[in-house]
Amino acid sequence: NISATHEGNIQFRSIVESRKREYHEAPWKEKKEIVISIIRQIQSMDPPGRFLQRDPKSEGVDIKAVLGEGRWVPVDEEKAASKVSHCLRERMKEKKG
Repeated sequence: NISATHEGNIQFRSIVESRKREYHEAPWKEKKEIVISIIRQIQSMDPPGRFLQRDPKSEGVDIKAVLGEGRWVPVDEEKAASKVSHCLRERMKEKKG
């Protein structure tokens, strides 16, 4: 998967990894604050990091989509938060096993 080796995604995974223990040990009410702080950290990078998804309008079975080169569009903060929290939980599962 080409997107897995993108520099921004590597940085994202590194940030998630560095915060997973804090997230795991935090009370439920503080977990959202941790997620939001990760989003803000990524957005404040130079150049700013973004949370993207493939443009549904450009989806299809063509060579660009297969190679991960289709058009990408930003997601809203709710989707970004969902992605961050999912990755934090996923990382915890990997370490438990």
